[in-house]
Amino acid sequence: MSRTLWDPVDPTQLGSLTAALHARVNGEIYRFSRSLTLARFRRDPLRWCGILRDPVTGVRFYPDPESPRLEYKDGPYFFFSDSTMRAFRTNPERYAIHRTD
Repeated sequence: MSRTLWDPVDPTQLGSLTAALHARVNGEIYRFSRSLTLARFRRDPLRWCGILRDPVTGVRFYPDPESPRLEYKDGPYFFFSDSTMRAFRTNPERYAIHRTD
């Protein structure tokens, strides 16, 4: 079964298909089994999100506390560099990742 179906905070549980138990990082949807694990994820998404894709360049990277971060519509976006964050900020709709729940 796909890893994206499991709760990233408690991988022994399946994530819910209910939109209220979803969070987004870099436009990607993370599904949670219960509100407690969702709350833990939102407090520290870097701890749980794993590899992300920079929305401007497509470079895959592990974000860390020093990674450039920008809040946008549906959640945080992390970037590989300050320059890609600036490019995103100037035209977010061009680079934002849109997934449907």
